[in-house]
Amino acid sequence: MTAYRPEEDFLPPPVSLTVTPSDPEPGKTVTLTATLTNTTRIALRGTVLYLAVSDSGEPDSLGSLAPGRSVTRTLRTRLAENAEGRISFTAHALFDVHRHGSDCTRATSSVVLPYRSLSGAFDNAAIASDDALAVADIDGSHSSLSAQALASVGLTPGAEVTYGGVTFTWPDTAPGNLDNVVSAGQTVLLSGSGSRLSFLGTTTWGAGKGDGKVVYADGTEQPFSVAVQDWYGASPAAAVVVPYRHIATGRDDSPVSLFTFGVDLAAGKELRSLVLPKVSDGLQSGVPALHIFAMTVN
Repeated sequence: MTAYRPEEDFLPPPVSLTVTPSDPEPGKTVTLTATLTNTTRIALRGTVLYLAVSDSGEPDSLGSLAPGRSVTRTLRTRLAENAEGRISFTAHALFDVHRHGSDCTRATSSVVLPYRSLSGAFDNAAIASDDALAVADIDGSHSSLSAQALASVGLTPGAEVTYGGVTFTWPDTAPGNLDNVVSAGQTVLLSGSGSRLSFLGTTTWGAGKGDGKVVYADGTEQPFSVAVQDWYGASPAAAVVVPYRHIATGRDDSPVSLFTFGVDLAAGKELRSLVLPKVSDGLQSGVPALHIFAMTVN
């Protein structure tokens, strides 16, 4: 048997991980399949493979794995009924390479489930208190909305506000907590019916342009596009103008604007879900990002 030589570089062998089905539903079972291949020149002794959902999993003892040999293990696991968003899975292999040393290798995979509400999809903190600026970052360069400035125009946590005849509920969150979603193609479940789906939000780093779609209960889809102005300045098209903002160095007395926008719905049709407009892949300084704080069907 070839011996391990500590002076040579040791590249851990690969482990692969697949999840089926790739688009599961909450409460349903998924199958994790992991394959560990010993691409090294030595036997991997005492090999243990963990297949895990998040951080929980049971070990599977594989014994010794000779050079060139592969082993595959599967695990069927049921997703929680209330599961939403990104669910991560891990294959983690541990093994001894000699009497006094061990190594490991791992692979991750994930599925993305629909969010049960817009607030469940919140992934950005945009609002900070005037005396604690560092807790929020709306644009990737440490700017933020001021909680006090928002309050001066009626936007306090949980407040109902009406713009253009449409009533929204402002996020009921304290400064520094997640209060908006960066619109990047996430799926959010809907119910009911109405004449229009309306949003309240704004864009950083330029106009936020992207395509989304509404999915009805009968399976039909309705694509739509948005183009939301940048937040900087007092826009005449704004639903509400906030008198000042925060930047990295402190208060900036330049006003910023929030906007309403939306899509007309098919009359009388029951809603199933919404795919948010794909404007960006997340928050990045210098890249336009659309922030959605509230939405409503009216």
